[in-house]
Amino acid sequence: MAAESYLLDTTILLHWTRDTAQAKAIEERFQLSELRMRPLICEVSVGEMLAFSRSQNWGAQKQERLNDIVQKQTVIVRISDPKVLDAYADLSTLSKSSGWSLFHGKNDLWVAAAAHATQSHLLTMDTDFLPLRNVPGRMVTVLDDKTGLPRP
Repeated sequence: MAAESYLLDTTILLHWTRDTAQAKAIEERFQLSELRMRPLICEVSVGEMLAFSRSQNWGAQKQERLNDIVQKQTVIVRISDPKVLDAYADLSTLSKSSGWSLFHGKNDLWVAAAAHATQSHLLTMDTDFLPLRNVPGRMVTVLDDKTGLPRP
């Protein structure tokens, strides 16, 4: 499954940092380390990961791994980018008019907006993104959190 670029949701970033079996399955399927362009992450995901790591009292080694992934293995998409802001407004409007419970916390909305603005394929394990799979122009793959394989 080839795409020009992928944007990784916080759930994928967490598995990548933990070097889980799911992360290995994702790498095998999407070959993220072999892409011309490093995977993208929304800056909101960085904040979520920092908050999670602190709440879980991660040690120095795991903190260093997260920092390495963020600084050297991915590209951060800034939410202040006008294209991201426009995509946020469009997705928020679509979500409300469609009656989706999606994006109640708004962080997911920023991640989806970053993916849309960069025309990237969003990889996530968060089932809140399932409605976006059927929206034209949105490239979203929701992966099973146990296996790392795409959900039907």
